Amino acid sequence: MDYWGILGIEPTEDMNVIKRAYASRLKHNHPEEHPEGFKELRAAYEQARIMASTGAIQPINNEFEDDCTDHSTQEQQDLTQGIHIEDLHISPPKQEDPLREVVNHFLERAISLYEDFDSRIRYDLWVNLVEDEQFWSIQVRERLHIELLDVLAERSWLPGLVWKLLDDTFGWMDNELALSERFSSSFLSHIRYQSQSLYDLQLEFLHQAAADGLQIDDYLYFREFARRALIHQDLDTAHEMLGKAYAMYEQDPVLLRLIAVYSMNVEDWETALHMYSRLAVILPNEPQILRHLADVLLKCGHAEEALSINMQLSDATEAVIYSPALSSAAQCLIQLGRKNEVIALYKAALERFPADLELRTRLWHVRNEYEQERMTILEEELQNNSQPGTEQIEELIELYRIRKRSDKVISMVEGFGSEVLLSSNAWFTAAQMAYDVDLKLALHYLNQSVAMATEEAFVHQEALYLRTRVNYDLDHYEAVISDGIILKEYMAEEPGVYFYLGESYRMLEEYEQAILNYLQAKTLNGGAGYEFGLAFSYYHLEQYDKAITCFETYMNEGNESADLYHHLGISYMNVDRFRDAAECFEACVSIEMYPSTLYHLFTAYRRQCEFDLALTVIDQYLETGDTSYRGEALGAAADIHFYRKQWSIAHDFLLTFYHDIPESLYLQKMIAVCLLADRKFEEAAKWILKIQDHEPNNPWTLLQMIRIFAELKQWDELDSAMVHYYKTVEPAKIDGYSYFYGGLHLYQARKYDVARKMLTRAYEFGLRGDTCSLLSLSYMHLGQGEPALVYAREAVADRPDHPDYLARLQDMEERLSQRGAWFNKLKFNIFQMGLKQTVPLQFPDLLNDEELRPYYNVEVFNDAFFA
Repeated sequence: MDYWGILGIEPTEDMNVIKRAYASRLKHNHPEEHPEGFKELRAAYEQARIMASTGAIQPINNEFEDDCTDHSTQEQQDLTQGIHIEDLHISPPKQEDPLREVVNHFLERAISLYEDFDSRIRYDLWVNLVEDEQFWSIQVRERLHIELLDVLAERSWLPGLVWKLLDDTFGWMDNELALSERFSSSFLSHIRYQSQSLYDLQLEFLHQAAADGLQIDDYLYFREFARRALIHQDLDTAHEMLGKAYAMYEQDPVLLRLIAVYSMNVEDWETALHMYSRLAVILPNEPQILRHLADVLLKCGHAEEALSINMQLSDATEAVIYSPALSSAAQCLIQLGRKNEVIALYKAALERFPADLELRTRLWHVRNEYEQERMTILEEELQNNSQPGTEQIEELIELYRIRKRSDKVISMVEGFGSEVLLSSNAWFTAAQMAYDVDLKLALHYLNQSVAMATEEAFVHQEALYLRTRVNYDLDHYEAVISDGIILKEYMAEEPGVYFYLGESYRMLEEYEQAILNYLQAKTLNGGAGYEFGLAFSYYHLEQYDKAITCFETYMNEGNESADLYHHLGISYMNVDRFRDAAECFEACVSIEMYPSTLYHLFTAYRRQCEFDLALTVIDQYLETGDTSYRGEALGAAADIHFYRKQWSIAHDFLLTFYHDIPESLYLQKMIAVCLLADRKFEEAAKWILKIQDHEPNNPWTLLQMIRIFAELKQWDELDSAMVHYYKTVEPAKIDGYSYFYGGLHLYQARKYDVARKMLTRAYEFGLRGDTCSLLSLSYMHLGQGEPALVYAREAVADRPDHPDYLARLQDMEERLSQRGAWFNKLKFNIFQMGLKQTVPLQFPDLLNDEELRPYYNVEVFNDAFFA
């Protein structure tokens, strides 16, 4: 069996510890309610006593355990008869009431402890009494439950801790209802109050009185009666009881405190002062006594003495002490006419206790009252004095600043004549007040402040710095730079100086200087901030990589705006990061739809060949009605449709663009190109003629007219056009296509030899395709099969998927076979009978125009027109 575990303690030889453990466990193992638990607990207790007394803290053998169990059983039988006294002989006592002697013994010891005052207040002696194992018997405790109360009913002035010990032992308050049939409610209330409240009778102050023969219980009765009467504001009864108690004993600090409290209730301040003065001598280190003494001294008109005590107490750290002490000290200073010191007092206290809201509130009220009073006095003095003093004016300006009465400052300063001379600081304060009201007026005051400082031979740095901010807000950037350069000498470690310099240089487009100052501000500020100004400065210097880094840093710090996304997008565009650019422009448009952003967005889409998205954004832009990028939008839309060979739609966009700038020959040319590509030759001719109205000898238009006449098979007009072309265009600028169309015309006129010459000139200009095909046909008609076959093969090599070229090549190869050679020997030219035609010839377009080539990709036109 784990005896120590049952007792709930570690193995020990200390009998007191064993007894206390047994007594504690016995409360929960009543023999009538838990007989098995009691039996086990009793066996454990006996075993522990044996092991502790023998010094063998080890389990003993089973034989001894069995003996012990038998002994325990016998003891339980004795307890059922109401007896358990360890030191008695085993033979039963001969008294008629065997418990009476034990109960009487306990009561006698309790009375003895109570009657000796020194013993009465010793808690340890009462603990020894209730933990004495000879009184552990349940039957003994049950009798003591009532009989001890009978004894204490006449001896009730015990310390509160003793009452709590006894109540925990006998459970009186748990059975208060049953006890009320035997004991008075006042007695039971007294027990509850003493055992359960924090109040203590403070009997330790009565040692000497008890030794001198004071009737302690009578005295305590009067004192406690008086205390409770004070609680209930029964002042007459309190007065009577306090008098009786005081007549018995005058040195009890508890009684003196009660008399002081009573005196304050009846406003007998002199008596209260006398009592607290005596208490301060008896208990010199008791802060609460000193606190009340200071209050009473103030009430009695001794403000200096009260202030001295309160200032001493204000150094305490407990709010319950320093807070009322500060309040009382403030009242002392007010009474002494030293209100300005009250403000300093509360400020100093707030530095020590910044979280004290009550202190902050008191300071606000005191300062508010003082400032209001002082302003009233100064305003009256100014009104009554035709020549007010500078000190008065400056003090009033400062008070207005504190009260945030900028209107008062401005009106007062405006009313001053030249005879009023303010200091640099006063002008600076006035400027601070005007700053949120009128920037120009603030600047005027700051100029006065700086000028006065110069006269006084010093630099008013704060005034210069504020003037820098005001000039910046007023967009006076040159003035900001002028002051900023001075401030750099005196406030070299102030990042704001460099920031305003950087901003001003940026606004004046001096971006290199702006960057230098931003970077200096950033260095002083630990590397934080200023990314916005840096980003735009790098942006305007076209240092787009650095601009992107600064923009991204600034936006990663939680900053976001349409403007930021717009400029970051343009920066991405300039480093060919079109996908990132498009995302920025999309973000910008989601916040605010700038027309310029739409322009850059469709440009980014176009650069990524996302033509459908580009066209959608172009439509959005055109719907805004903005004209800043209308030409670019129409041109881009035309270009995309041109690339897709949607000639009619491209024509419509160009025509709309042309209506905005009808003088543009370039647009007229492009409209003509779309019509030519769409094979609308008559309409194209009208636009070419319009161009010729302005430039009659434009080589490009002359050449296009040649092509149109050839396409329309208007051979006479073609003759005239070619003659005019060759007469007009300088030989060095003649286009190879003119020879091609001339060769075509001659071929159609069956002048094969001359056609061959013209086409050969076109071939020498680098024209292939149809030129080679027509050359091969011309040679065939001239009976020169070998060169015809060479050119036919070259035409197929240039356009391997052209069905006409393939068919002609096949036909030529057949005609030049052995059968064709036999006919040639017979001098029979089969080509004079004509050439089999398949699909009509496809004529290429001409784009050899210096104005068109740089803007449009010539390969696009080749794909469009040469296919």
